[in-house]
Amino acid sequence: MTITDPWIKTSEKGMTAAFGTLVNNTDAELTIVSGTSPLSPKVELHEVVDSGGKMVMRPKKGGFVIPARGTHQLTPGGDHIMLMDITGKVEPGAEIPFTMTLADGATMQFTALGKDFAGGKEDYQPGKGGMDMGGEDKS
Repeated sequence: MTITDPWIKTSEKGMTAAFGTLVNNTDAELTIVSGTSPLSPKVELHEVVDSGGKMVMRPKKGGFVIPARGTHQLTPGGDHIMLMDITGKVEPGAEIPFTMTLADGATMQFTALGKDFAGGKEDYQPGKGGMDMGGEDKS
């Protein structure tokens, strides 16, 4: 299991998210079930779904499944690694370490590069049933 082009959205405080392409080079399906980073005491695997015509973020039940010899995209507005209550700024070029845990207990480590990104206009503020993705970027 590897990740290509890992990056993390720059942020002053609060929440941010990490993205990239998960790559499974094995002959078996792999599932990432959790993650950690020294930048945040709370790291969650999130998805974005349509809930009554409104796009909301919520924890992804079962984690990220990467098919055998396949990939899984982590993108703004889609599946992503969410960091809450970050303990420091994420500036452009920052290198943020992550450790992801798979369902079988194995781990993978990577470093995400800080990158400015405003394209999704993510609000990252708690909302009903999930996190509202429709607001202005307040990070």
